[in-house]
Amino acid sequence: MDRPIVNPGGLYWTGQHWINYIRPAKTEENSGMVSLWHTHYSSAGEGTVAYVLIEDGTSYHRICTDNPEMAAFMQEWMRGRGGMYDMDLEITQAAFTRGGSVVDSPSWTIETEEDQVIARWSGLQPPELLEAPAPKLRDGWDVFSCLFFAPSAQIIFNGHLVEGEPYTVDIWKPSLGGERSSCVFALSETFIQAAGRDG
Repeated sequence: MDRPIVNPGGLYWTGQHWINYIRPAKTEENSGMVSLWHTHYSSAGEGTVAYVLIEDGTSYHRICTDNPEMAAFMQEWMRGRGGMYDMDLEITQAAFTRGGSVVDSPSWTIETEEDQVIARWSGLQPPELLEAPAPKLRDGWDVFSCLFFAPSAQIIFNGHLVEGEPYTVDIWKPSLGGERSSCVFALSETFIQAAGRDG
């Protein structure tokens, strides 16, 4: 690979991305989805944004955040990816707390004025290191990440355990090969606009 040690691109976003998508066994519809972006650096500063969709007896569709500017940044960045990223979701102020051990069963608690969502990951597999200079993963972007896939996960909404469990997805085949759990978190994830490209 003929690249300089110092990446000549522009830093766009770096932080952590926590994904917890679960569904009841033998179904094709998700009962709970949490996509939490804990940002260390971006043009909108830092903060946490969580897309939360729950369909398990109750319907809860929100973007929870502790930084409205970060929520706007994520909406603009994620728009066009489909699914919940293209839904018109209400933005709600929230507080976020990390719990558990990152080597065992980490969790995030999301608390708004009226509701509480707890997402947990457990049974963690060894980390997989993704290094994808453009255009391996995305054209115009260099992407780096430390991925921890979880074969077991839970979402608890207002004290109620949402029915569902992780399932296998094939979206990682082009980059990592094979199928992986729908529940995963990425530490030290970094998106860089490749040199000479505008993303």
